[in-house]
Amino acid sequence: MDGLEKYRGMKILIVDDEEDMCILLKRLFERQGLTAMMALDGDTALELFRRETPDAVVLDVLMPGMDGREVMLRMRRINPEIPVMFMTALAGVPGAVDAMKAGAFDYIAKPFETGEMIQFLSRALDERLMRRKYQEPKAEPQQQQDELLQRMGTSDVIMELVTTIKRIAGTKFDILVTGEPGTGKALVAKALHDASPRATKPFITIACDALSESMMERELFGFERGAFSGAANTQQGKWEQSHSGTLFLDEVSAFPQRQQSRLLRSLQTRTLTRLGSETPIPVDARLIVSTSKDLHDLIEKKEFRPDLFYRLNEYSFHVPSLRERKTDIPYLATRFIQESNKELNKSINGFTPKALDKMLAYNWPGNVAQLRAVVRRAVLFADEFITTDHLDLELDAERRARASIAIAEIDENDIEQGVPLKDHVRKHTAQIERQILLETLKRTGWNKAKAARILQIDYKTMQTKVKEYRLMDPQM
Repeated sequence: MDGLEKYRGMKILIVDDEEDMCILLKRLFERQGLTAMMALDGDTALELFRRETPDAVVLDVLMPGMDGREVMLRMRRINPEIPVMFMTALAGVPGAVDAMKAGAFDYIAKPFETGEMIQFLSRALDERLMRRKYQEPKAEPQQQQDELLQRMGTSDVIMELVTTIKRIAGTKFDILVTGEPGTGKALVAKALHDASPRATKPFITIACDALSESMMERELFGFERGAFSGAANTQQGKWEQSHSGTLFLDEVSAFPQRQQSRLLRSLQTRTLTRLGSETPIPVDARLIVSTSKDLHDLIEKKEFRPDLFYRLNEYSFHVPSLRERKTDIPYLATRFIQESNKELNKSINGFTPKALDKMLAYNWPGNVAQLRAVVRRAVLFADEFITTDHLDLELDAERRARASIAIAEIDENDIEQGVPLKDHVRKHTAQIERQILLETLKRTGWNKAKAARILQIDYKTMQTKVKEYRLMDPQM
């Protein structure tokens, strides 16, 4: 069995009213290259905990005076990031179970073998190292002040994204930003503006998917007095308002088809013409557009002009999904706790280790926006720490699955043509089966082998059904 050498130098606090047990563990840990401290009572343990900031605590549950559960709760208030593990002579003792619910990392039953204790402690030290890796800033001091790093995290992919933004921001390129919904495309657009020579000028946003064609025309290009019924005064459009600055078209995939040629012409000439006028107005604004849809697919469907796509795509950024940068999850989740504490007047101290593990294992189809919503709900219902019970990660997916099944309505043509009942059932059974397969694949990150195990079917059957229902990973 592997020892603890790879954790050499890390500090362990041993708390037990039995001095012989403390000495035994201290010698064991020190032989493995660890620094070990002993405390025979709760007060001494808390003093050492504050002063020395250990990397893990091994704590007896049943102690006279302040028991282990109370010691653990006080330690969590001081520093919730340090894993606290229990030793108990009765593995099923209610106090140990309650302590686990309250945030203890794990517990081990006495008597235990040396190998068991080493394995037990190594799990906690792995947790401590993981938290350091995920939560301590990786950036240099000057980079830590970068707003995008503060908002999105400091994973390698985000660091690379920030570096590229700083390189491109000073150019005159128009930019296409792609990525799934909720990944932070608007944050990237704003970061591009803030890092550019246009930073002191306007940054104007239009949500393309929120406007009708006529409203888009008025919002983007502006209009002259009398251009249409109700146009009592001349009004500048958002493009004109963004002169010398940046115009951000969010979800450009929804830009009206009949207006795309006009947008292209304005980009080519760097002029715009208000509605109701024939006079072109010069405008100098960088254009940044975002999309969560594949514009190549829309081009094939003749819903988006290819010449407009190539004109917008002078340079493109792809914002990775949250499942592609899971090391950002603890950092972002902690920040969302802080925001939610202020909003809801709560004082939640953090996540239990199992809650953090659950978040890291989840695929986050709604990305950062979903993470924020999940943490916000959890803060509302938690008392001190967020546990797995507070994380309703499956809720959204289950609602989508139920909704998809509910909308499997009977085709009126089938009724008129007298389709037999068994054919109705076969058709809708296939629809339900497809939806279940799709939801399971999404939750497993399109890992077909894992999805097959969850659904208790063999891998060959999974492959056949994926092909039959034409299920494809959107990231491929």
